[in-house]
Order: sequence, then C-alpha cells, then structure tokens
Amino acid sequence: MDHFGIGQAMKGMARCYFQASRGTGRTTSLLESLKDGDRVCCASSKEADRLTRMFRERNVGAEAIAVDPNTPQRIFERGTPEGRTIFDESWVEQYYLRALEAAAKDIDHLQREASGYGAAHIETRLAAREAGKWFL
Repeated sequence: MDHFGIGQAMKGMARCYFQASRGTGRTTSLLESLKDGDRVCCASSKEADRLTRMFRERNVGAEAIAVDPNTPQRIFERGTPEGRTIFDESWVEQYYLRALEAAAKDIDHLQREASGYGAAHIETRLAAREAGKWFL
C-alpha cells in the first residue's frame, strides 16, 4: 500500500486534468495536423468510426484504428502507415491511468515482498529460527 496516498493523488490529478481538458479543441487540433497517410489510434472502435467520418467530411486521407490501451503492443499487428501514427487523447488518457495503476501495484508488490510476508522470505524466516536454536 502507498502509505502516503501519492498514487491515489496522482490518479485524481490526472482525472481532473482529463476532465478540464474536455472541449478545449484537442480533436480539432488533431484533425488540422493530419496529413494523408497518417493514422490515429483510438481506444475504442466507436471513437475510430467517429474519427473516420470526420476524416471523410474534411477530405483527409488518414485512417483511424482501435487498439486497447491495455495491450499497446498490438498496434504492431496493424503494420505501419505511410505517415505518422498518433494516439488520440482518450487513448493517451487511458494509457496514463493504466501506467499509474501499474506503478501502484509495483509499489504494493515491493513493499509486500520486502516486508517478510511474501513467499520469498519463508526460507529466510525458517533459517533465522533454526539459527536461533543454537544461541539459546
């Protein structure tokens, strides 16, 4: 457990930022930056479909694909585009939240294993008990 609550605070700050960023023109900015051959990676097929419609309306020769932020390496199964690959804001947000969750789990694991309660410490505790028999 994160004794100081830093992980929860980080996730809370990220969510506040994500919410405050809504309606600020990020999607419009993304659309304006795209060139033919670019690819936008979205977190859901619904969002990829929405962006595809926007590309058609603006005559942009880009494509939108969906790749789960929990399995980012799957983007390589889609090949490489002629242009850039850009992750949309919802994908990036979910990826950062996942990374914060992973960091919290890492801290929990490190603390648990270093505290003597994990399986890695059973032998150490048994050896210490055995050694103690000789010093009684």
